Amino acid sequence: MTDLGQLLLAGLSVGGVYALVAMGFAAIYAVSGVLNLTQGEFAALAGLVAISASGNGFPLPLAALLGIVTVVVLALAIQRLIIAPVRRMTTLLSIILTLGVSTALKATMLLIWGPEGRGLDPLPGNDFTAAGVAVRSQYLWILGVSVVVAVAVSWFYERTLAGKALRACAEQPVAARLAGISVARASLVSFGIAGLLGGIAGVLASPVYFSAWDSGLALGLKGFVAATLGGLTSIRGAFMGGLVLGVVESLVAGYIDTGLRDAVAFVVLIVVLVARPDGVLRRQVAARV
Repeated sequence: MTDLGQLLLAGLSVGGVYALVAMGFAAIYAVSGVLNLTQGEFAALAGLVAISASGNGFPLPLAALLGIVTVVVLALAIQRLIIAPVRRMTTLLSIILTLGVSTALKATMLLIWGPEGRGLDPLPGNDFTAAGVAVRSQYLWILGVSVVVAVAVSWFYERTLAGKALRACAEQPVAARLAGISVARASLVSFGIAGLLGGIAGVLASPVYFSAWDSGLALGLKGFVAATLGGLTSIRGAFMGGLVLGVVESLVAGYIDTGLRDAVAFVVLIVVLVARPDGVLRRQVAARV
């Protein structure tokens, strides 16, 4: 039971990171139908910027904030300079555009920070043991912050006027325009939210899982799988999908083979697509039309 508890805790921890990245995917796709493949790079960049700031004497909270703000500004710039100018944006075109941006970001991070992975200083807290399970304080930070952020984002979409306007743009874009809601502004806000979620994921994960120029690739792919599990347009579904994926990965690595950890996400994705032959994306697009 001790081993099971340890694996569940580790799985929930990494699942919290996946959940934050997945919510970023859902936040953008639900509003504009854009699949943002730079979401993983947002997390990697936030971690690296925070590490550099901390190394230059910034207090840890300020360094983390700087990393998150940098990513939010980048996300807004991507929407305004790359996404917004395209008049007829399709899901396929968004994949191509954001894949190009993702590749450029990886190259830039490699040039600036080099190939070595590094970790941000741990957030305050003491590790302890409970019922034979070693509990790292960073795990609790990841779980606690991810739950709070998920609740806050869900509340924003479901309870506030601005959030309801974003949902209206997703569900009835023509009616939203007729009601005076700017779809372009809604898309910009959704990118800002995605950048915020990715930045938080990056600074939370860095002390445990390290940040590197290519760490965003795995995070982005697993975040996408988690978002797909949740339906790709549901913040709550994306959050739960991230936790489930993290736990399944941890159990497979602990009881079967650690080499299969990274394969779990892709097996899950295949199962989802086989269970829905038309694919999740196609169903959502059809609903939007």
